[in-house]
Amino acid sequence: MSGYQSAEASIDVVTGILTVQSHVVYALIDLDSTLSYVTPYVAMEFRIEPEQLHEPFSVSTQVDKSIMAARVYRDCVVMVRGRDTIPDLIELRMVDFDVIMGMDWLYSWFAKLDCQTRTMGFEFPNDPVVE
Repeated sequence: MSGYQSAEASIDVVTGILTVQSHVVYALIDLDSTLSYVTPYVAMEFRIEPEQLHEPFSVSTQVDKSIMAARVYRDCVVMVRGRDTIPDLIELRMVDFDVIMGMDWLYSWFAKLDCQTRTMGFEFPNDPVVE
C-alpha cells in the first residue's frame, strides 16, 4: 500500500472531488504540505503552458521517497462551491491523487478545517462561509 493510500484511510486527512481548470479531479487536502501539486497526467489537459521553476526542489513522500519538482502551472482555476480560487500548482508525479492542495491554497482562500466534522469552510471576504 502506498503512503498516499495510507493517508487516505487516515482520519487526519480530507479527500474529495474538486474541479480544476474545468476538469473533475480527485484531491487530497494536506495540512502537512506547504505547497499545492498536480500530477502531469491531469495537467496536460489544462491547456496551460508550465513554467520552469528557477530552483527545482525535492518533495518527500509518505513512503520515504523523494520526487523532484521542476515545473509550475500558474493561476489554475480551482472551483469551490461555485467560487473560483486561483492557486499555482506544482507538477509532481503521483498516482493516488490528481491534486494535493496544501497550506498555500488554504491560507490564501481563508479556509478553516473542522477536524471533528471533517468539513472545510472557506471565508471569502464579504461573503457567507462556503462549506
